[in-house]
Amino acid sequence: MAKRKRRPQAGPEFMRRTQFKNLGPTGQARREPPPMPELHYRGETIDLPDPTQIETTEIDLRRAIDERKSERVFFDDPITLDALTYLLWATQGIKEFEQGETFRTVPSAGARHAFETYIIANKVEGLDRGLYRYLAMGHKLGIIDQSEEIGDKIANTTLQPELIQTSAATLIWTAVASRMTWRYGDRGYRYIHLDAGHVGQNLYLGTMAVNCRACTSAAFNDDELNRALKLDGVEHFAVYFGSVGK
Repeated sequence: MAKRKRRPQAGPEFMRRTQFKNLGPTGQARREPPPMPELHYRGETIDLPDPTQIETTEIDLRRAIDERKSERVFFDDPITLDALTYLLWATQGIKEFEQGETFRTVPSAGARHAFETYIIANKVEGLDRGLYRYLAMGHKLGIIDQSEEIGDKIANTTLQPELIQTSAATLIWTAVASRMTWRYGDRGYRYIHLDAGHVGQNLYLGTMAVNCRACTSAAFNDDELNRALKLDGVEHFAVYFGSVGK
């Protein structure tokens, strides 16, 4: 009886094909213009508080690191708009904009910052329930969907829907791949996922400063979540999310 041919494993194949020696010329090397640092938004916006004016709890960095842990059960209490704003700033806030590149509160390979941030607001004081997008360039929220079912629709694309359903807010980070691949080619996909780790850690540490807790996860059905967010799943796709609450 002939042996069945073993299918190549996706992980090792990905690592092999994204080695520098296997990459072709990038968009940057071909002198193509870089992608814009933020997706265009046309619609109603909501101004957010100035992050430099938000009061936070003074906490020693060592203590914050020692006490950091994932919390999967939240109280029914809301969080303030100030708290949400601070977390958006801590995870994707822009500190400088220079020659088409953004320099943010988190590191990113080559300052490429591939992420967009979507927010499911369930219990945020002063903010209607719904789905929003953080417009980091103007430090505003764009309104995406305020239908009654949008929160549950997105929660049900994950393996733990109750994490999103019981949170005060959930941040979903999606990647615009071309921002990273323009400079790094297919190796940029590695950096997108490394960048997600930087963002997640800032979320955890940031919640300590606004008396909240968080749990991050990538346990979702990719196709379903991309469809729910109206992403194509190829050039723009979901990578990671973090639920926040009291």
